[in-house]
Amino acid sequence: MSNIILAIDTSINYCSVAIYKKQKIYALSDNCNQEHTIKILPMIQKTLLLANIKLKEVNYIAFSKGPGNFTGIRIATGIAQSLAISLKVPILGISTLAIMAEKAWRKYHQTKILVIMYAKTEKVYWAKYIKNNTLLWTGEKTESLLNFNELKEKIKNLKKDNWSFFGSGFEKVNCIKFLNFKKMRIIFPHAKDIIPFSLYNIKNRNFLHATEVTPNYLNNFLK
Repeated sequence: MSNIILAIDTSINYCSVAIYKKQKIYALSDNCNQEHTIKILPMIQKTLLLANIKLKEVNYIAFSKGPGNFTGIRIATGIAQSLAISLKVPILGISTLAIMAEKAWRKYHQTKILVIMYAKTEKVYWAKYIKNNTLLWTGEKTESLLNFNELKEKIKNLKKDNWSFFGSGFEKVNCIKFLNFKKMRIIFPHAKDIIPFSLYNIKNRNFLHATEVTPNYLNNFLK
């Protein structure tokens, strides 16, 4: 069976689509600014054209399952489930924070990542991701929703020189100036960084039927 993967991300204000075909990734990204439902489907069609394939040729659907924008996660989950059901293919849901860690590796070759994403109501999504010697990420169990004081407590004892800080919404986190990290970069999740996780999970047959996948809100009250 071919491994043609269609990946989508609408977890924050950016939308992105990626297609993996014959060890090559075709991808598009755009600032959706609350227009996810308007932009994501045309972006899927454009990416299919870039990859020179038809939708029926896709073998797997992958998506960013959250955490992130409540509505954006629901949109990605709904589209991914609908496509997987109509195409009768497996589905893979990947953590948004893990996707951001992978992007940090792809762009900056950092292996010890502190990921932060502003989550409204004076809180942040947070995780510690480490890429091990076999190039696999560990850290999904560290994902949590923290208020600003809890964030300070989490990182005050870390050896900051050994970690790089990546994420979005830093300007809204009023305690960030006290963290004193030298390596802080703003990044956003991208569907192309879903592909490595998808390939690993496909190899190990860690995929689901569309009806089994669930979004990861971390907190159902953040909307």
